[in-house]
Amino acid sequence: MVIPETMPVFLNGHTVQLAPGATLGELVMQEDPDLAAALLAGQARATDARGLPVDPAAVMTAGAIVRVFQSARPAAGATDA
Repeated sequence: MVIPETMPVFLNGHTVQLAPGATLGELVMQEDPDLAAALLAGQARATDARGLPVDPAAVMTAGAIVRVFQSARPAAGATDA
């Protein structure tokens, strides 16, 4: 059996070729380092095609559909300084 060198995943509406075994954090870092930094700092969120949360450490699978975004709304429990 031949294991492909890359697999297609979908990030924010764009097809990206990703190495098998790569995590969501690695995917976002490959495509948008600033957004990846926000995701890893908890300032951005990731959801799957159903709108369910996805952990940055989750291993991506071929055909995965994820959306990573920063919200203009403050995080739950955040207070104004």
